[in-house]
Amino acid sequence: MGKRHRRYIRLKKYKTQDSFNRFFEKHQSIIDVIQQCGHKAYFIGGCVRDAVMGVQACDFDIATDATPEDIINIFTDVRKTGIEFGTVTVKTATGSYEITTFRKEYGYSDNRKPDKVVFAKSLYDDVRRRDFTVNALAYDGKYVYDYFNGIEDIQRKVIKTVGSPKRRFSEDALRILRAARFASTLDFSIEDKTSESMKEHAHLLQSISKERIFSELNKIIAGGESLKILFDTGIAYEIFIRPGYICQEQLIKGSYECRLVQTFSEYPDIDAVVEELKHLKADNKTITMVREVLSNRDTRIHVDSIRKLLTMISYKSVSVLLEYLGYSQDYLLKIKKEGYITSINQLAISGHDIMAMGYPEDSIKDIKEFLFDKVICDISLNSKEILREMVKDCPIEKP
Repeated sequence: MGKRHRRYIRLKKYKTQDSFNRFFEKHQSIIDVIQQCGHKAYFIGGCVRDAVMGVQACDFDIATDATPEDIINIFTDVRKTGIEFGTVTVKTATGSYEITTFRKEYGYSDNRKPDKVVFAKSLYDDVRRRDFTVNALAYDGKYVYDYFNGIEDIQRKVIKTVGSPKRRFSEDALRILRAARFASTLDFSIEDKTSESMKEHAHLLQSISKERIFSELNKIIAGGESLKILFDTGIAYEIFIRPGYICQEQLIKGSYECRLVQTFSEYPDIDAVVEELKHLKADNKTITMVREVLSNRDTRIHVDSIRKLLTMISYKSVSVLLEYLGYSQDYLLKIKKEGYITSINQLAISGHDIMAMGYPEDSIKDIKEFLFDKVICDISLNSKEILREMVKDCPIEKP
C-alpha cells in the first residue's frame, strides 16, 4: 500500500479566515462540545464544499472518532437514526445534526450499502470511502482537511470520484446519478474517467430503489438545468420507460413543480406520463398535479376560465398551469381575494329551498348546475336571496 499523504490547508487559502468561519458560526458550538469531551470532530462533506464555494449550506453533517454511545452520553436529545452505520441525529437549539463515527466499509454485494461497517479512528479512513473529491473535505473550526485535492477540483469545477470510479459506483450505484446531479446543479463538468465509468456502470442503477432514484432526479429538476447530462452518461436509458420523450432542453426558471411538468411535457399522451411517474414511484399528489396541468395546457386563459378550472383541478395545479403557460399569478390572486367556489355544494341555496319554490326533486340537479355556472364567474351572486331570483330564470319550468 502506498504512503499516505495529508494536506492541511489553512483557512487563509480562502480570502480571510473570518469569511470562511462565518458559514459555520451558528453551528460551531456542537463541534466545540464534542472536542471539549476529548474527541475529534469535523464538519464534513457538502457543507464544507459549499463554504469553499462561498455558499451557505442548509445541512451540517459531522464526522467524529466518538462512538454513537459517546454522543448519546454527551447530548440530551439524540435519535438513533442509523446507529447500525454509526449515525445518530442530535437536536440542539441551533439545528439538527447527523453525527457519524469514522468508519471503514467492506463489501457492497447489493450495489447499495456496505455488508460490513467497522469504526475507525482516523479522519483519512473516513473520507477515503466518500463519493467525490469535492465532498471529501472536513473542517474542525481551524483547518480544512483535504486529502484528495477536493479544493482544487472545486476551483476547476470538476466532479471526480475519490479513488477508483469503478469501485465507488460498484459500492453504491446511486452515486452515478449523484455525479450527474452535482454536475448539473453546481454547473461542473465530470472528469473523463469518472464519466466513462458512469456510462459503463449505468446498468447498476437497476438495483437501486425507484424512490431513491426519483429523489435524486427531483434534485436535478429543482436545480433548473437541462437533463441532457442523463442522456450523455447513459443514465436516462436505465431509469425511464420512454427516455426519448423526456425534455432535454434547458428547464424553465421557476418552481420545481413547473420544471417537473416541463420534464414530461413531450410525452404523446397523459396516460404515458402517469405510467412513467408511477414507474418512478412518484407520490399520488405529484402525479395528480402533473396530470391536471398537462391535461389543461390548451386552455385559453382569462378570469372566467380560471374560475372554471378551480372547480375541476386543485388551486396548486391552476397556479402551476399559469406559471407553465407564462401567465402572471395576478389572475389567481385576484380571484382568491374576491373568493370563489369549487363545488356545487357550496351554493348558498339548498335542494329543499328549490323544492319549496315548487320545483320537483328530479329538477334540483339541473337547476343547481345552472346556478353554479353563473356563480363561478361572479361569487357575489352566491347569496340565497339572489339565487332564488335566478332560479326563476332557469330554463326549467315548474310542473
